[in-house]
Amino acid sequence: MAPLLAGLAAHGIAVDVIRDAGAARTAFFASGGHDCLVVAPDVRPGLARAIMTSLRTVDPALPLANFGPPLSGRDRPAFEARLGAYHPSSRAALGALLRFLHGLARH
Repeated sequence: MAPLLAGLAAHGIAVDVIRDAGAARTAFFASGGHDCLVVAPDVRPGLARAIMTSLRTVDPALPLANFGPPLSGRDRPAFEARLGAYHPSSRAALGALLRFLHGLARH
């Protein structure tokens, strides 16, 4: 994920890296919310789902970009990007994530 994080930073996108649901809520409230939740491929689905559910209790429209297995079971293509086909360190992954984030700005 380090190359992806560096690529996002190079495009002026701030990123909070968290490891549990409590830290996610703390970071979310400390920053005044987030534009998107990005889930790394090595995050266990149960943990990713818990974090997503916790943050969506505060912001039900919080978008999700997921490099792991499907989490929500709902089809919300405008607000969920399934990026599991991309390796997070690839330029293609950065491009796909940036396209998704720019698309969110239009909604």
